[in-house]
This record gives sequence, C-alpha cells and structure tokens, in this order.
Amino acid sequence: MRLLVFRQRNFRNLAFSAFQPPQGLFALVGGNAQGKTSLLLGIHLALGGEVRASLADLIRFGEEEAWLQAEVESELGLYRIEQRLRPEGREIVLNEKAVSVRALHELPGSVLVLPEDVEVVLGSREERRAFLDRLIGRFSRRYATLLSAYEKVLRQRNALLKAGGNGLSVWDQELARYGMEIMALRRRFLKRFLPILQSVHRGLAPGEVGLRLEETAPGDFLEALRARREEELTRGQTLVGPHRDDLVFLLSGRPVHRFGSRGEAKGLALALRLAEHRLLSEHHGEAPLLLVDEWSEELDEGKRQAVLAYTRTLPQAILAGLWAPEGVPVCWVEGGVVLC
Repeated sequence: MRLLVFRQRNFRNLAFSAFQPPQGLFALVGGNAQGKTSLLLGIHLALGGEVRASLADLIRFGEEEAWLQAEVESELGLYRIEQRLRPEGREIVLNEKAVSVRALHELPGSVLVLPEDVEVVLGSREERRAFLDRLIGRFSRRYATLLSAYEKVLRQRNALLKAGGNGLSVWDQELARYGMEIMALRRRFLKRFLPILQSVHRGLAPGEVGLRLEETAPGDFLEALRARREEELTRGQTLVGPHRDDLVFLLSGRPVHRFGSRGEAKGLALALRLAEHRLLSEHHGEAPLLLVDEWSEELDEGKRQAVLAYTRTLPQAILAGLWAPEGVPVCWVEGGVVLC
C-alpha cells in the first residue's frame, strides 16, 4: 500500500496543510522537536493505527479538534480516509462512509516503530499483554469482539465481588466462556507469529528468540476461579484469566525483562515490529506502510543495515532521524513544515 497524500489541521506541532510523500524508501531528517515524530504519528493514526498518547494530547494546544486525511493506493483500489480527533473520541470516514476504526483493519495500514517500543519487552505485563491484544486485533475481528465482551463481564463480576459475591456462579460461567476462547486464539496466533519473529530476529541479532504465554488459568478456568474465590472476595477483584496473563519474551531461554540488556531488548522490540509488518504483508497480500522513528537510535551498524535492506524492498517506507542513510532521498522537517 502507498500513501499518496497526507493532509492535516491542528495535529500536534505540524504546520503544513498537505504532504505528498515520495514513493519507495525515503528519510525524514530534522532536529529534535521539529515535527518528525508528529508526522509519523499523524500518518499512522490516519491509516487506522493506535498510539499511546491520549487524543487530547494530539490536538494542538488551544484547539478543540484535529483533522487528518490520507489518500492511499492499495491493490484493491484508491481510498480516502478522514478522521476528526476530539478528546472524547475519533470520527472516521472511509470513502465518504462513516466507519469504525476496525473497518480500517481491512486495509494493510501501517506499522509504526518507535523508540519506546522497548517498553513492550522490558516493561510491565500490562504493556506486553496490550501489545499482544492490539496485534491479534488487527487480524481477527472476532478477537476484538471477544475482548470487549470479556471486559464487560469482568466489570460485572468485580462489582459483585466488591458487594459480597452473591450470584457469582452465572458470571463465572460467562467469564470462562469468553476467556477460554480468548486464550485459545492467543495460543493459535503465537504459534503462527513465532517462526516469523525468529526469522526476523536472526537477521538482526544473535540468540534464539522465544515466546511464552504465562496463563493464570491454564487448565480448567472455572476450577481456577473457584480455587481463588476467598482471595478474590477479600481483594474485590478477579485474579485469574486472560486479563492477568503475561507474554514473556525469551532470549536463549531466559526472560528478557529479567535478564536481558537494553541493547538486546531494543533489538527484540525492533524484531517484533518488523515481524508484525511481515505478517500483515502475508495477511493482506501487500505490504503496509512502514514508519520508523529515530531509525538509528541505539542500533549498531549491523541492525541499521538490516533495517535498510528490508525497507529497500518495500513499495514505501519512511525512516525518520537526525541523519539519512547514504543514497536515500530526503525530506527535511523544520518547524512542523516538510520540504522534499
């Protein structure tokens, strides 16, 4: 998929109205706080992606809303995506029709690589679980629906636990029904994802990479709930289920978040995003747009060359940083304005 035109109003510190990016691989070069990251975030959001920042923080200070528009060319045709961002939510229009963000997942979209991705590897289990849920949700509409249903039941069950636990059995059954399917889909996805991740990681760094899904209810879900009932009533919350599970990244059999160096974690975080890109390419039959922020930060020469080799094979990719690789076309970013 190729981005033909990106337009915006009131998005962070961007100061242009329209940007026509080059095709193939190119670099965004500029100093710190000039708008490189803002541009990548805006493009990613416009194509249906999600970012860590709240919507309110993405709107220029003093404005009530921001507007994004992307015109893209896919093998299935031309698409125009428009979004209005307000603190309370996003309004999305695809080819003049109002849609949900899930509808944009039918397109290849984009994969955004950020320096803070290392927190997926080194951070909390909530970070790793959120990464897994967002990733599976890009491939499975059913998975996103199950997560939503599970979270509603979880809230009801937690409310009952706080109120003394009367009537829990019905909610136990519902929680187990959704939770078991969520766990089965996670296992199935990781079985598909792991070989791709291992292949990508071998091209970036030494060390055999692995994934381990640590489940709080690995066997009989209902039995696991019953076994923790007294503790749950005391604490007023559900202590087992997919909302408590952890995705553990391994290098040479050791958990990276406990034993890995930051350099190892950085390489693994990059491999995760590139593996995501490869899997989306296989799923859609064409490559998503690849956006890499601070492309050379904390990467040794071998990893930089591997990233370059991969991006040169794509219909379109953007490397943002303080300098551009030799031979790569450059767009300069200064004061929120882009010049190519």
